Amino acid sequence: MATEKQQNHGLPAPGARASALSAIPRSKTTADEVEERIVLAIAMGEKSPGERITEAELATMLNVSRMPAREAIQKLHLRGILVEGDQRGMRVADYSAERVAELFELRHAIERVVLRRIMSEGFDRGPLLEELEEIIARMRSLVGSGDPLALGSIDMELHRAIVRHSGNQLAAKIWEGLAQHTIIVFLRDWASVADRTGEVELHERLVDFVRNGSIDDIDQKLYEHYTPADARPKRDKAGPLPDVAPNGT
Repeated sequence: MATEKQQNHGLPAPGARASALSAIPRSKTTADEVEERIVLAIAMGEKSPGERITEAELATMLNVSRMPAREAIQKLHLRGILVEGDQRGMRVADYSAERVAELFELRHAIERVVLRRIMSEGFDRGPLLEELEEIIARMRSLVGSGDPLALGSIDMELHRAIVRHSGNQLAAKIWEGLAQHTIIVFLRDWASVADRTGEVELHERLVDFVRNGSIDDIDQKLYEHYTPADARPKRDKAGPLPDVAPNGT
């Protein structure tokens, strides 16, 4: 049973005496907001690979000072989303097939670890499956909207839930370190895929695998899930997937 503190998201219950050192509620900083806007601009194709990003441009477009713009650029440079160019300033990294494959390798390693923990004997998957079913229902309801931002965001939510419920805190931190790269790829994929219903079904199969699958099949399931729709092998609904080489998300 959850304690009063847990039920109030870590804050003392109403009427309870708060500790002098209890958490201070914080909203996002301006630099955080600028950072998110840059990532979304890249993900939505408003900023192209190789395109220059400058403090002055961001400050003008977002109506902020140059300091948070500079901080956001520096953070995204450290994460590899922005790269140094031939001229002064930073440029948008190229999310080429090679870079996407590198991201796949890292995500595969992390999600393989968390799935092995989640699917181990004795692990209570009930709370996770309940959350995943709710996420899938929302994903299914959004298919007709054709909104890649909404679909990509809920796709992130599904994978984040799997990692979080594993209880592996270090894996969760590493996964979050890749989140900005991942949302760029997710939004690009949801914007370009022709069969969005098929993509939802792909996620439904992943949830079903978490419910009924075998640890021995984790690698194959991740290969299937990450392979782009246009490279995914065709199969009869009742038949098995042939072995495929991962070359996408």
